[in-house]
Amino acid sequence: MDSFLELSTGHQWFRVVLGICVLVGFGFAARTVYWLLRYVAAGQGDLKTSQIPERIKGIITQVLGQARVIAEPAGVLHLFIFWGFLILQLETLEYIARAFKWDFHLSAFIGRAGYNGALFMQDVFGFLVLVAILMSAFRRYVIRPKHSLQSVDGAVIIALIASLMITKFIANGAEIAFISVENQAHDAQWTPVALFTSTILQSLGASPQSEGMFWIYHVSYWLHIGIVVAFANYIPFGKHLHLIGAIPNIFFRKLEPSGALYPIDMEDENVESFGAARVEDLRWKQLLDTYACTECGRCEHYCPAYNTGKALNPMAVIHNIKEHLREKGVAAIRGNNPEAAEEFPPLAGGIITKEELWACTTCGACVANCPVYIEHVDTIVDMRRYLALMESDFSAEVGRTFRNMENNSNPWGISSSYRADWAEGLDIPLMSEMTSAPDYLFFVGCAGSFDDRQKKVTQAFAKILRSAGVSVAILGPEEACTGDPARRIGNEYLYWMLATQNIETMNSYGVTKIITTCPHCFHTIGKEYPQLGGHYEVLHHTALLNELIQHQRIQLKPSATMKVTYHDSCYIGRWDNSYSNPREVLQSVPGVVMQEMDLNKKQSFCCGAGGGRMWMEETEGKRVNIERTDQALATTPDAIAVNCPFCLTMFDDGLKNRGADEVKLLDLAEIIAENLVETAPEETIEAAAE
Repeated sequence: MDSFLELSTGHQWFRVVLGICVLVGFGFAARTVYWLLRYVAAGQGDLKTSQIPERIKGIITQVLGQARVIAEPAGVLHLFIFWGFLILQLETLEYIARAFKWDFHLSAFIGRAGYNGALFMQDVFGFLVLVAILMSAFRRYVIRPKHSLQSVDGAVIIALIASLMITKFIANGAEIAFISVENQAHDAQWTPVALFTSTILQSLGASPQSEGMFWIYHVSYWLHIGIVVAFANYIPFGKHLHLIGAIPNIFFRKLEPSGALYPIDMEDENVESFGAARVEDLRWKQLLDTYACTECGRCEHYCPAYNTGKALNPMAVIHNIKEHLREKGVAAIRGNNPEAAEEFPPLAGGIITKEELWACTTCGACVANCPVYIEHVDTIVDMRRYLALMESDFSAEVGRTFRNMENNSNPWGISSSYRADWAEGLDIPLMSEMTSAPDYLFFVGCAGSFDDRQKKVTQAFAKILRSAGVSVAILGPEEACTGDPARRIGNEYLYWMLATQNIETMNSYGVTKIITTCPHCFHTIGKEYPQLGGHYEVLHHTALLNELIQHQRIQLKPSATMKVTYHDSCYIGRWDNSYSNPREVLQSVPGVVMQEMDLNKKQSFCCGAGGGRMWMEETEGKRVNIERTDQALATTPDAIAVNCPFCLTMFDDGLKNRGADEVKLLDLAEIIAENLVETAPEETIEAAAE
């Protein structure tokens, strides 16, 4: 019967037909991928690579290790599916080779022992893939988690993968039964699942080494190869395009300081339009993002706008850009008809609506939790830039905020002459009064200078600095807004004016070290001013407070027992990955019992003020700050602790809305200042560090 196998499969016409089908099928798939890459190449920017070791490390940890994927329990299923597919590629290649040479086996290259080991891995992982895919189907279509898509596309993919595994085991089981033991290229006991399948087939009436078993083998083999070719052609058109896009997207991921927006050269006179009006105005990496999306739903799961009933869904934004890119690419690039591009609606305010764009708080929850490093925030801000700079399409309250920043260098519109009034009687000098450089410039920020509630935080922090003997000075009337609200809203030009003004002022004083109580000032000066030539060592007050405590520069007295719920601000938490400093500060105060909300650290829920939302009305859905306040109140705290002036304002509003007057709202600096044993050490913080 072995000779019958050789005779039947050895016919030249059979091998030719099967081989042509395989080659044509993969040829069509390759052609589709080629055009998809051509569409990405229409994006802006050059293909620049740097920090290659770090990029390779990302491939190892995020692709092979699936680190972000398995950060959540459901991701473990994906880990098994991914590694199963990786290991099964050898078997797939072997199957394809048999289309041209019926008796091809890898044992000819790796020996019988090596082949046994390879088949054992393929057998075991094939079974794990089948189990994982069935569990995924049960989770998606029976349990139906809130943020899991129940799409036809997903069902097709699950069916194809399951069919691949089933046909593989039937073909392998039939081969074991059909080919005599002495002619088998491997020892059957090394493929336990296939051996079990062989037993099942025989129990159903298929005789070993019979013509029936022969056809069971071939039909399963043909179906398997057919599914592989169909899969290759289906992938570019569905959610599993990420099998093509994810690996390069992780390799080319943004390695600039986390959360730093792409800059625009405002002095380039050749630039005719700013921001992303059209899909081709986005960077090629942002277009590649759309191919990498796995539609796992994690971005929408943690998005504060989406979860409070706003129009924004970050996953839908990426998906809609992908579909628009494909449609426009087919018409203009593949059709070689550039004029056709003009017939499509604009990207900013068209394909992606203004309501979606303005709802974003730039909190970074989508970016931090995305397993394939999609840059949702950069893409949204680029579209905002077009609306703000080219169309002046923003709300009246945003226009008022811009005018205040233009005329008085702060969103409140208060004269800069009042910037240092908070420091009256606190012995905090101006930089202009210093004869020698202080240890730090205290960049107070607009809220810390003008907002009555935040001024108390500024004064508390100044008290701590004085007690610790830290030498600081302020710019006072010479300080301007960092430009953060303008930049996040999309007014890059206003940001550029304010930022260059601050950089010029600070450089004129030789500033090298800066402290700030505002995460947005910390982020903008430390991570984005270098794009304009402003290079400084910037420290947020939570880090300095922890350093002062750890080096015993300040001593703390016990407070009354107080349950404190801590809120992670987005621009110190996610964007700076700084979670330990504020917690260690709280835990250092005797009597303070720190507790966490369900959503904390990387999964923390935004207060709702970021991305310029502080200066916009919020009328759609539930207010973000109210939702976060409710989450905090669910812990029944005595106090809520924050480290950001915007968070302070939003929680203050939320607590008043909920009538929770009994709950204190405190910045970390206020908690430390309230429990401070006032001393005046002579040595500086640098001396303590030594």
